[in-house]
Formats: sequence, structure tokens, C-alpha cells
Amino acid sequence: MQIYDGPINMQNCTFRKYTALEGRHTSAFGFRLNNSWQSCPNNNVTDITFDHVPITSRVFFGEPGPWFNEMEMDGDKTTIFHDIDGSVSEYPGAFLVKEDNWLLRHPDCIDVPDWRAAICSGNYAQIYVQTRNPANLNMHIVRDEYPDRPLTLEGALGKRKHYQQFQPVITLAKGYTIHWDQAAPAEVTIWLINFNKNDWINVGLCYPQGTTLTVISDIHNRLTKQTRKTGVFMRTMQREKINHSHQARGYYYWEQDTGLLFLKVKAHNDREQFAFCSVKGCERVKITAVIPKGSPPSNCMAEAYPRHAELPVVDVPMPRKIPNARLHSPEHFLEVKLESYNTRLYHVKEDFAFIEVNGRKFYQPEDGVQLIVIDGHDGKVVENKYFRNSILQGIPAQIDNYVSGLRDSSIVLITSKGRLFTRGSWTKVLEKLGADKNIKLKDKLAFVGFKASFHPDWVHLEADSERAKIHQVLPVPVVHKMKL
Repeated sequence: MQIYDGPINMQNCTFRKYTALEGRHTSAFGFRLNNSWQSCPNNNVTDITFDHVPITSRVFFGEPGPWFNEMEMDGDKTTIFHDIDGSVSEYPGAFLVKEDNWLLRHPDCIDVPDWRAAICSGNYAQIYVQTRNPANLNMHIVRDEYPDRPLTLEGALGKRKHYQQFQPVITLAKGYTIHWDQAAPAEVTIWLINFNKNDWINVGLCYPQGTTLTVISDIHNRLTKQTRKTGVFMRTMQREKINHSHQARGYYYWEQDTGLLFLKVKAHNDREQFAFCSVKGCERVKITAVIPKGSPPSNCMAEAYPRHAELPVVDVPMPRKIPNARLHSPEHFLEVKLESYNTRLYHVKEDFAFIEVNGRKFYQPEDGVQLIVIDGHDGKVVENKYFRNSILQGIPAQIDNYVSGLRDSSIVLITSKGRLFTRGSWTKVLEKLGADKNIKLKDKLAFVGFKASFHPDWVHLEADSERAKIHQVLPVPVVHKMKL
């Protein structure tokens, strides 16, 4: 099933004998290759059954390489669909998004490495950003909660068109900034797509010093091609006032020291279930600008952040995983969460580390490393083991012998606590379990490894001086892909 554009609705379907091979991607659900267009956040699936389809082959979001090219086209970067009953992901009501799309992710999203995806929750919609004069620029859009994770879009239309259109999927009720690789366009129109009544986002658009701005709102009827002006945005000297806009009169805040024009875009009309726009037409905000000649590229990221950065907030709680007893397949996902971090209260600094397996938490009581061993055949926890720093430094053979003695097909989860001894022969254990031998360890370590003659895609190591975190699902039983 190729998911493209949308909204697409699939119900009561069975997939048989889709199996990825080593070096050859195959999946029941996929996306249009080399897609310059879009994905609708209302794409959804229900009551899906898999027959002789490994759980690792249910979905694939793509990766750079043969068939997929560089995954640099706009539609490749913004893929999404809604798993209404959890029959695909085992998480009812979850959205599946591309693993590196930080416009849609939040701190509780769960990575699915085999699918190159993340399981998330949220309220999602789209904006179309149409630009004129010029129409050949690239757009960078940044969510305020993840300022170091911009999404760069090149536009859905050819660079020789008289206008360009960018079509990102966004998380509602969040703040974003928009930047350009050239001087800002003279005309920007923001279309509210798949917004329900009262849905909103805050947007800051980058403009050069000395720009003159005019901002209006209108409704465009795509059937009759008629456009009706609905309101005017007035300039305010208080940024907070943009939140007090209404349909006939809105407010924009022009922050000249950063170059950002802030406004709130909000839907004022109802929308039918499968329509992109409201019952009255497409609600839009249009910004016309007189740009000083010779202006440099309008990229305000360095000025915008960290000044306008926000702490990530989970607005919609993650759904609970369907219990294994209710699944209609011998395969299932095993949810694991590993964290190693510092906390500081005034002058007191404390270290914490834990490993969580399907909701069961194992706190690390002492400095060094904690190992949780899981049977890769059934996903059951086999053992919990600790090795102090003094052992890692003085008798590293202890941890080496322990790991060497584990049965093949063992999943090994590791966290660190305290000031980790990051050198020495004990680190060879991580390589045995699939870690890159060139990785540089730091005090905080989280590692998902696997003891076998092969290393699955989900083997993962995070190392940091302050916090290391991994939250992902693993396929059980663990099966080696057949060779092409």
C-alpha cells in the first residue's frame, strides 16, 4: 500500500507474504518514492491484518540509497499516517511519523528503527506557504521546542514557476519560525489546511531590516476562484497582543532586533471531515512586503534562538500498548526505555539511571553500569546485573566473561550511573553487542545491544555528559533477515 497525498483511508485489509531481505526493502505500507508533493495528516488505517509478514516489514519510511535516492524531496520528509486502532503499530490512536521530523515529534515519542519511524501522539494539521517574488528559494521551518532541528523544504513546484508552495505537516498549538536561503519573498500567503475551527499556531517569519509590511486575512474559494477579504492585521508593540486577535482584526508584532514578524494564524470556521479547507473556503493570511534592495538572505535562526526557544511539551498523552495477549500474531513489539541523567537542586547534584521494559522499571542503585538481559525469542527479562566502576577499571574481565557467557539472541540493555570509566578493555563488550568501535563514551550512557552473529537495525548507543536517553520498540522474536 503506497501512501501518497490523501486523505487516504484503509479499512479491513490483509497483507500476505511481504518480507524485507537484507539489502532489499519490502513493506506492506510504504510511501511514494521521490515525492515532491505532500502527506495528509488525516491519512488513516484501521483493522489491518498481517499474514506471514514480519513485524519489521509492516512499514518502511525510506532511507537514502537505491530507489529512495537522497530522501531530500519535500514529500519524502513529511510522511505521516494515523493508526486508529493500533492494528499496525500496537498503539491505538498513534500517528506514525518519519523518525527525524521534529515538527511532529515530542519527548514521549517511541522510535521504531526497523521502520525508520517514530510512534507519536498529537494534534496535527498542515500549512501551505505560498511565495512570490522570488519563487526559487528554499524554506527553513523551525519549531520553537526543537530549535536545533530545522526542516528544510525546497518547494513542491519547479523553481521556474511564478510562485512556490511549501506544504509541511505541523503540530497544532505550537510556535514556529520560518527562514529563507535568499532575501525574503515580497509575498507570502499562509493557507490553513486541515485546521478545525479554533485550531492555531504562532509563526515568526524572517525579514530584513527596513522592510515595510502589510498583513491581511482572506478566504479563497477554490471552486469559484473567488477571494474575500476577512480582516486586517495591525502592528502592535506588545508581542502578547497577537494572542488577542479575532477574525476582523488581528495583530502582528515586528521584532526588529531579530528580524521576526510574529503573528497567530487561527481557523475561524468549521471543516467537513475529509475537506482540506473550511466550509466557507480556504482561510489564509497574506503578507506583502517591500524588501530593501540588496538585502542578505533572510535567515534569523541565530537571532531567534535560544531567545524564543521553548521547553518541549506533550499535549496529547501517548496511547498504551495493546497487551500481547490481545494481539493476533506471535510477533510483538517490546517497548524499552533507558535513561541516564544528572539532576541539580541548588548546589546538590544527583545522578539517576533506570531501564524500563514494557512498563517495568529497574533503577540503577550504584555507580558503574547496569545490564538488563532479555531473551530475544520471547522478550522476557532473564537477569539484572551491575558492574561498579572499580570493576570496569580494575577487573574488566568480569564484565567481558559475563557477556561472553550469555546465550546467543540475547538483547542487552545498558545504562551508566555516576562518573563512568570511559576507557579500558571493558568497552570491547559494547563492540561485541553491536556498538561502533569508534564511539566516544561520556559519563552518561544508554545502549541497546544484541548478542548474536548479526546486529539488527535497532542496536543503538547514546552517550552524553549530561543526559543519555533511548526510547524505542524492539521486534520479538528477533529474526535475521534473509540475504538477497
